[in-house]
Amino acid sequence: MRARTAIAALLAATIALPLAGCFGLPGLDDVADQAEDFASQAQELADTLSDVDWGKVSRLVVRDAQTGEVVRELTDQDQIEGAFDPLSNENGLAAEPDADAEYAFELWQPETQKLGQDAADLDEVKVLEVTTYEGSPVVELEVSPIGLRLHLTSRAAADSLRALAG
Repeated sequence: MRARTAIAALLAATIALPLAGCFGLPGLDDVADQAEDFASQAQELADTLSDVDWGKVSRLVVRDAQTGEVVRELTDQDQIEGAFDPLSNENGLAAEPDADAEYAFELWQPETQKLGQDAADLDEVKVLEVTTYEGSPVVELEVSPIGLRLHLTSRAAADSLRALAG
């Protein structure tokens, strides 16, 4: 029974794709371009997360996403890295959930020292912000320096981050 349903859906899609332009629906080229964009963004996010120098992280600021109030601030590198560890194995893109934003987790680190710049003059830079949503396994990741924003489904990551807020 499932095979018939799958074949019928595939046949319907095959027939509908050439007609997509007639009905204002995206064509195969548009869908392929969107898939390529998502794959590129996912790869960029994975590269960015793997480039985070956890030993260089200066602090993690946990904010109430509704009020902006600081709930907690952490400087324990092992605790911060452990909370973000579940994200390293995730690659399932998701849509933004309908739920309200719950917590925003801002990851800060010192800026890279430039030639001739005194170490005392270094500022902190927000390199990553992760938002959890009430009752949702979806987390939003925003790579601040490049403006990349993606949603991933990860119950483990969402729960691990929520534990830091508590």
